[in-house]
Amino acid sequence: MIRWLAAAMLVVLAGFAAGALAQSYPSKQVRLILPAGPGSVVDLRARQLASRLPDLLGQPVVIDNRPGGNGFLAAEAVARAPADGHTLLLGAQSIFAVNPWLFKSLPYRPDEDFAPVTLLSTGPIILSVNAQVPARSVDELVALARGKPDLLAYATSGRGAIGFLLMEQLKLKTGAKLLPVGYKATGAEIPDLVSGQIPVGLNFWSILRPHVESGKVRALAVADSRRLAAAPGIPSFAELGYPYMEGVSWQGIFVPAKTPPSIVAALQEAIARTLQLPEIRDPMVETGSNPGGNASPEFAAFIRADRARMGRMMKEANISPE
Repeated sequence: MIRWLAAAMLVVLAGFAAGALAQSYPSKQVRLILPAGPGSVVDLRARQLASRLPDLLGQPVVIDNRPGGNGFLAAEAVARAPADGHTLLLGAQSIFAVNPWLFKSLPYRPDEDFAPVTLLSTGPIILSVNAQVPARSVDELVALARGKPDLLAYATSGRGAIGFLLMEQLKLKTGAKLLPVGYKATGAEIPDLVSGQIPVGLNFWSILRPHVESGKVRALAVADSRRLAAAPGIPSFAELGYPYMEGVSWQGIFVPAKTPPSIVAALQEAIARTLQLPEIRDPMVETGSNPGGNASPEFAAFIRADRARMGRMMKEANISPE
């Protein structure tokens, strides 16, 4: 009986300690590190979150842009930071679901070095063409790409990019002839797509919208199982008979491994509440994204499933790690 009471008392004391820790967090400004430069989609998401998250945390949230290096720079910085919840990573899909398949070794461990907090947002990529391309549907583009003696070019930001993997799937399944043309970053191809220098591109609605609305670019399909709420006139690949063309990108919040669960829970709750604010949620939806906010275990399962999916796509595209 005495041993049982002592064990029960330890559990109670641990609960009090965890509660006190969560109540004292954060005790200073929070740094949000992201693997992208100012003006990118990831940067936009970070600044949306940082504009209102301090209202719930009671401390400022400072943006720290660390672009380049396939996300290595940002990931390493957070992996090595103190596990006290004051350094966050806005981790993109590339860091956790793509890089493990692209590289034989990484300067960080996706599972061991981080604790997932919550999904921030998801957004599907959109297949589009310059308005002068004689294709008004995916079927017509495939027929055009099959029949051209020279390859029809499309823009991509790299062999591990979701757009590249999607087009490799389309080529594999349909026999379309499509030539990848590399650009340094997502969105860098837009001037060439608008001018017609590159006929085919894949990007997000937040970037494509003004050019589609101006009539200079034609959106053919959303790489998802459903249409975008922000652009209901664009069909989904699934409804057009291309169910394998699923290209949903995502961003999420991570902290260093061994961050106390009470801090992870407090942070997740604050972010989830922030994402439900109309001034945060509505702009996300309008720009073609779906706000997140799920619990840490659900987010971890989401990452595992997406990593497996990306691995299957890379295997089919004959991409092996370097």
